[in-house]
Amino acid sequence: MTVWMLSAALCVPTASLVSAAEAPAPAAAPVAASYKLTDVIKAEIKSVLNENAGSETRIGVVVRLHNTSDRMRRVPDYELRIKTAEGTTYTLRPSAANTTSIQSQEKVELSYLISIERSDSVVLSALEWIEIDEFEYPQKEKTVLSIPVDGLQWKGEGSSVPDSARVKPWTESFTLPVFSSSLEYKPVSLFYQNQPEGPVAFVTLLVENKGTKKEAVPQLQIDGQADKKWFKGKKPVVPADALEAGGQQYIYFAIPVDNGIELTKLVVLSPESYVNSDKTSLDYTIGRMVIDLQDGSGQKHDIQRLQTYQPGSAIAFDPLNKLIRDGIDISLVELHMHGAEGEGYQTVVAKFKLRNKLESPVALPDFQAELRTSDGYSYLGTRQATVDQNLISNLGYIVSYSFNVPNKEKGENLVMNILDAKTAAPYYVPIASFQTKIQEQANSDIMRFYPFNVKLADWSISPLFNPTGYNYKMSMTLDISREDNIVVNQNFSKMKVELQDQLGRTLGAETLTFTGAKRLVSAKQSFTFSDLYTDQIESPLVINIYESIETPLGEAKRLVKTLKQR
Repeated sequence: MTVWMLSAALCVPTASLVSAAEAPAPAAAPVAASYKLTDVIKAEIKSVLNENAGSETRIGVVVRLHNTSDRMRRVPDYELRIKTAEGTTYTLRPSAANTTSIQSQEKVELSYLISIERSDSVVLSALEWIEIDEFEYPQKEKTVLSIPVDGLQWKGEGSSVPDSARVKPWTESFTLPVFSSSLEYKPVSLFYQNQPEGPVAFVTLLVENKGTKKEAVPQLQIDGQADKKWFKGKKPVVPADALEAGGQQYIYFAIPVDNGIELTKLVVLSPESYVNSDKTSLDYTIGRMVIDLQDGSGQKHDIQRLQTYQPGSAIAFDPLNKLIRDGIDISLVELHMHGAEGEGYQTVVAKFKLRNKLESPVALPDFQAELRTSDGYSYLGTRQATVDQNLISNLGYIVSYSFNVPNKEKGENLVMNILDAKTAAPYYVPIASFQTKIQEQANSDIMRFYPFNVKLADWSISPLFNPTGYNYKMSMTLDISREDNIVVNQNFSKMKVELQDQLGRTLGAETLTFTGAKRLVSAKQSFTFSDLYTDQIESPLVINIYESIETPLGEAKRLVKTLKQR
């Protein structure tokens, strides 16, 4: 799976005052410009919607009023109008949810909207507050305040941001001054995953409060764009609330996409709402920022910087993750390709070692693992059926995951993603990623079933006659060593010994375990093959030794050693 695109229009005022106003913020760091509406009330524009939907155009405006006085004030009884570039003026209707008064030093948001029967493209030029004297005839009007809105208009889904300063590459952080200049947003990860409803692009942003006081984190939405297609995102999976000065928090966004889609841009939007007189509401979004997933030449930005993993080393996890606590080391100790006999797929088995370096027991972290192949396809792992619930201090534990991949897979240039399946359920949050490959089978006298090393010192096989035919008895002298302080349970992989004739037909098999009362030990041990009877003695015989593991789709085997009878 892959990457993203989108485009959007910004609502960061660059307006200049026409009537009475304070100087707007410099263009280098645009913020919501504040204007004097009355002696004690300031006004600023938060959002401007100019959306055409066929035969209808919807115009919506959200303004903020700030009462700078020491007592409550009424919202001025002015009419709010929008003027077009052609000189036409439309009166906006206030939302039924608008307040009528403003407490001292309070900021309130007022929403206005109108739908007009126009199919052509409307260009808005200014927002005007009009004072009407109804006691004079003819009626007198006075423009109290006029604010240009050129460059502030969001034209709805599929539109683009007119201000190039509001288009940032994936590699750069950004702020949304219309909400707060103290909150800085940093793109962290873009992760494609399959959900029951279809493919989803999952975006993680890190928001940090670089100010000196607590800041409310605005509710945002992220949409995606690829070529000319627009993919509407969902509400934040885990909405942020507020951040103390210096605080950091992840916010997560899910964007349903089509199969095989690679997004090229992300559009950061904020929701707005307008309440009609019948109390029904109309919700819409305003584009604030575009995150470009490509550089100027059209090449994808390096969304996921991967380090080549050294087997056995501690995996580096996101320090802000909520699943793997400090003091728990996790390493990938084995990654082997197993066959699934008679099936059209292979099984990759990953063994993870978890070690508790703390002084007290802790719960075993319930992480998920995903394997991505070099062709971009991803395969979610299945955890072994039974695991220990707790990690004892200074002990290591083995947990296995199996991945079913196509027969053609060679196991080169793999990416292993470690996922948190709880924080943003039902979506997966990537907390570690690294590049790896299938480990080669070593041609040595030592058979490796981590954490067990098995040396086959001697072996023999001989026929046994009984009334129904011939069976075979096999003897093996084994020297088994085990890594210190590693715990395995009954779901650990097993050694499987298969007997074949010279034509490659399997005559019988015996499964030997490393756990339990009848486990393998360093000694000479003998067994007969279960359910094996032949009417004649077969010779020469071939003995294949496998590592065998049970998966939800059945047994998966990895050939460890082949013995041939002379």
